[in-house]
Parts: sequence; C-alpha cells; structure tokens
Amino acid sequence: MKAFAIGASRNIGYFTALKFLQQGHTVAFLLRKTNVFDNDDTMKSFIASGQVQLIKGDALVEDDMRRAWAEASSVDAPVDLVLFSVGGTLQFTLKKGFFIHPPNLCTAALLNTLSTYPNPSSAIQTKFVVITSSGITQSSHDDLPCVMKPMYSVLLKSPHADKLGMEKLLHHSSGSSAVWIEAGPKKEILATGWESRVGEKGWLKHLVIVRPSFLTDGPETGVYQVGEDLKKRYTISRRDVAHFIGGTLLEKWDEFEGKGVVIGY
Repeated sequence: MKAFAIGASRNIGYFTALKFLQQGHTVAFLLRKTNVFDNDDTMKSFIASGQVQLIKGDALVEDDMRRAWAEASSVDAPVDLVLFSVGGTLQFTLKKGFFIHPPNLCTAALLNTLSTYPNPSSAIQTKFVVITSSGITQSSHDDLPCVMKPMYSVLLKSPHADKLGMEKLLHHSSGSSAVWIEAGPKKEILATGWESRVGEKGWLKHLVIVRPSFLTDGPETGVYQVGEDLKKRYTISRRDVAHFIGGTLLEKWDEFEGKGVVIGY
C-alpha cells in the first residue's frame, strides 16, 4: 500500500505513518519543510530504505497540492490511501482569546486536497481517512460532562469551528449521512462558492472520518472504544488513534467505510 500523508510531520499523522512504514507500506509525506525529519533516526531509516517520499509543499496552496498529487502518484505506485491529519496550533491574545491562524486552516487544506484530486470520476478511487474531532456540534457538545464543556467552548472553539467546515466538505463530497452537518460553518471558514471547486456531490466513494475525543500525549494502550454513536468517552491518546487507524481500520476497512467514528477511553 502507498499512503499519501498530509499534515503528518507530528502527532496523529506522524504516529500513523510510522505504523504504515513498520508494516512495510510506503508513505509520501507532504511537508512545508522537508528537513523536519533530519534528527529523527527512526524516520531516517525508512527514508534511506526508499519507503518514504518527501514532497515539499503547503496544503494551503492549491498549486502545491496539485503538484503534490502528481508527485505522490505514479503508474507503478499509485496512491492507495490518503491520511489527512492537518491540525492547527492554538495561539492566545487578550483581544482574541484562543485561536488558530488562519481560522480555516484545516478546512482550506482539505478543500485544496479534494479539489485537486486527479481522478474523481474514476471507477477505482483512493481511500480517504480524515481526522476531525468529537464535540464539534451542539448535540455532541451536549453529551460532554459539565466539567469539560467550558474547555470545549473556550479553548477549542476556534479549532472546532474549523473542523465543522471539514465535515461540511466531506458531507458534500461523499454524500454520506454519517457526516455531521449541523448549522454552519461560518463564511470565514468556508466561503461562498466552495461547491464549484470541490466537485459533484457524492463523488468521494471511500471515506472514513475519525473523530477523536479530547487528545492527550499519553502512551499507546491498544485499549479503547470505537463507534458511530459512542458516548461518555472523553479522552484518547494520539498514539492510540494511530493504533486504530494503522491496525483495525486498515484490517476491517469495509466495516468502517462511509462512517464517522468516535474513538475514546
């Protein structure tokens, strides 16, 4: 299998890509800085073996994304799976509070990824694994314990508005009812006219959305719950999300295809 990893220089994307590589798969990384792994002995060994392809580019730049697709795909090694794990870094000012910049970082990167996909009408399509988040809609927010609601409302308000934009794009592209499409997103997240860029509704045939609970830097345990309507699961480590994607999800793709699943302890 060849995976195309977007937003995988660290965190969930990085840990998942390592899982793929350790299983003997190849991974093409889209990176703004291709020297990001220069001090990473583990990754350097996979680069030396030829399992890793480093592509310089920014998913926020449409032309970069179009070129990256061309570089990642080839006749002898087409892309079998896209791992989209772009995430923003929280910033804080007294005026704005907690925010990410740009406010539509993930949505804009996903829009470029989908709109430049080279074969949307092909009978054989690439699989997409897209990581959003749990707790981003009002109904899922209501399921949170009272102690966590202020954190989601303040600390995660900006990134979750962005994740909701991603879900809107995925709803249109896949036509799946499993995608969360409650009111929104705001125009600053997804501007008017985006439909003309992303293509016909329902073209994305092979999609799984992974919605982690509140993310931690804890260890990989291999013990967690996964489900479409999973409730009362409030945290999950980034390494365990990678464990799920690189293990159960790949092994049981048909069971999860077309679904949006929450993962948590």
